[in-house]
Amino acid sequence: MVNLVAKARTKTSSTERRKTAWREVMRRGFTLLELIVVISILVVVSSVVIPRLRGLSKGKADVAIERLSELLSLFAWRDNAGSQQCAIYMNPDSGAVELWTLEPNPNQPMEPAEWMPDRLVRPVLMPEGVELAEVMADGMRMGGNEWRIVGSPTGNRARIEMRVVADGLDAMVVLEPGAAMPTRVDNGIVVEDQRAARDLDARGMSREPW
Repeated sequence: MVNLVAKARTKTSSTERRKTAWREVMRRGFTLLELIVVISILVVVSSVVIPRLRGLSKGKADVAIERLSELLSLFAWRDNAGSQQCAIYMNPDSGAVELWTLEPNPNQPMEPAEWMPDRLVRPVLMPEGVELAEVMADGMRMGGNEWRIVGSPTGNRARIEMRVVADGLDAMVVLEPGAAMPTRVDNGIVVEDQRAARDLDARGMSREPW
């Protein structure tokens, strides 16, 4: 019994000493060496985490740019076909970029045609961390949370520029008048579309398989 009491007292005194030592550290603050160690650990952790976060943000931006490019390509194809007037529309309710077409009302054929969303084309919504920073048509900036760029069946379509910004990425998607698909420019460098047709002979790759 005496031994158990002695052990309990020893354990209690040890705990009290640790608490006293911790209170002493908190009173005197951290030493320079301790601060250097903590800062070094934070630097190492940030060097690993931050690039991964940027990679995730760029991946989201790549997907958004790809979808914008597909929407612009469909807009160009329909505009070049000239069978139905279409437009790129920023929907203020959803915040998404959509493809709209000018359709007559079958129930009221004498009434003017109305703009309707194309149900076959998926709207493009910017993911978190990715911003559609600027949209221009023939050098004129589209302002506000609602705008529309209308195509021209006569061939006088506007030059469309869409700037997408994310962490570590500043990209521009450009649809030239008469072009069938847009061009992507990342940080001033033109990104070649993998889907675009290529002249293998001009590249010295005539023996390459298709």
